[in-house]
Formats: sequence, structure tokens, C-alpha cells
Amino acid sequence: DTLWDLAIAEVEKRENPDDDGKRLEFGEKSILFMGNKNGGKTTIILRCLEREETPKPTLAFEYTFGRKARRHNAPKDIAHFWELGGGTSLLELIQIPITNNNIKSLAVVLVLDLSKPNELWTTAEKLLQVTRHHVNKILTKLEKTNPEVATEIKQKMWNNLRKDHPDYELIDPFPIPLLIIGSKYDIFHEFDSEVRKIISKTLRFVSHYNGASLVFTSKSEALLLKARVLISHLAFGYDKSKSLSVDHSKPLFVPAGLDSLSQIGPPPASDSDIGKMCANTPLELWKNVFEKTFPPK
Repeated sequence: DTLWDLAIAEVEKRENPDDDGKRLEFGEKSILFMGNKNGGKTTIILRCLEREETPKPTLAFEYTFGRKARRHNAPKDIAHFWELGGGTSLLELIQIPITNNNIKSLAVVLVLDLSKPNELWTTAEKLLQVTRHHVNKILTKLEKTNPEVATEIKQKMWNNLRKDHPDYELIDPFPIPLLIIGSKYDIFHEFDSEVRKIISKTLRFVSHYNGASLVFTSKSEALLLKARVLISHLAFGYDKSKSLSVDHSKPLFVPAGLDSLSQIGPPPASDSDIGKMCANTPLELWKNVFEKTFPPK
């Protein structure tokens, strides 16, 4: 085959459905970054795109994009990066990047500032609840107009968890791919070891319960690289790492589906304290235990 034959074959493969009648996934992904105010979202995006700019505060909503070729001479895939500023104060703006048109190729990155434990739960809860609600609203509409795509999106989130995983019936995966990043690990690392353990266990639970990946990062190049691996998987379809680090004395790195409730263990509180807490779901119980140690501001 000449180079032109190969190019034509590649274009046809991309433009035409494969044998199952599904379109081959390619090309364009969107990622919505959100999280604590001043939590390091812009820095993470710039490092992912290998830009050396000095990050500026995000006023409301920022847009940028990155392009990468998966292999030499291949067309470049595009990733749209949307960044919501203002912590939890501008939530209505998520309707801009989350639409019917891109829901199939959208992922969410939640950046939580590990140096502010008293803001952790409220920030995560509010952002995830509102985003989940908006995504589910779009999926409900899709079920009427394009049920196959809606089913495919929902099924995709269960694919991270093997059917024989012991927690298959116990978790509630986020409707689209989700990555949770704990930022400012350099400050967090100076905390008392018991405090670090409570925060790490809680974030592992929140992440596993939502079917998400979890990584801790800081300005150190080695840790940023680990976060970049998971973001590149969402943005450009690169292979996701199979490595795993759940040692609370080290930065966590837990790809979706590799953790389990038995490995995470029970919420870090005494049995008598847990007995006094009113909770209808495991998520509520973890929230009560966490907020007893770190009362929300």
C-alpha cells in the first residue's frame, strides 16, 4: 500500500461505523475541571498541555485546548479543557460545557485542595451532586431521542468494575468518567499522620463509591506526571496506568475499579461513635465521620 492508500483507509475507518454499527471513538474529547478555589486547577491543566505559562486566577470560566497525535503522522486528536472558577459559587455555568452533543466524549476532573480539609467534603459533595444531576437530566432526554447512546454511556461506567467485583452492588458510579485529584500534597504531607490517614481513607471511599480514579499531586514533577497519565487517558485515550498506591504515608494513586471497600476499611471512628450516627447510606456515614473530625466552614 502507498501512503495515500493507508491515509484513505484510515479516514474511511474513522468516518464509517465499525462492524457493530458503532462509531469508532476518536478525535475529540471534552474535560471539565472544577474544585476548590485556588486549588491548583490551572497549574494542572498547563502542565498537562506542557505549557510554561504562569497560572492566573480563573475568574469564572476558562477554555483552552490541547492537540496530540497518538502515533507518528496520525491526525491530531483534540481535547477541550473547560475550567470552572470560584469553587462552588458559579455552578450554573456547568451547563455550558455539558451538552447533548458532547456528553458521550465528556469527562470530569475534580481538584480538591488537600491543605484545606474543612472544605473538602462540602466542595466535593456540592460539585458532584450538581454535575451528576445535570448529566442525568441530559441522559434522560437522550433515552427518548437516542436510547442506544444513552445505554452505551451508562454501561461504560460499569465497565471499570468487573462483574465479579465484591462491591458491584454497593457503589453508585458517576454517570461519566470522573477523576479526583488531591492537590497540594507537599503541604498535606506535613500534617499529622492520623489526619492524613482519615483524609486519604475518606477520599478513597468517595472515589471508589463514584467509580472514579484518584491521584494526589503537587508542584513536584514526579507527582504531576502521575496526574498527567490519568488526564491523558481521559483527554487523548492513552492507556491508563495499572499501578496502584494505597499507602496513606505516600501519595495515593488509584485507577478506577482497582480499590475495594474491604481494602479501604470502615470509616475511621470508634464503633460507639458510629452507632450514635444517623445515616441512611454508606456515603452519609462517611460524611458524618469526616465532618466530626473536620467541621465544615
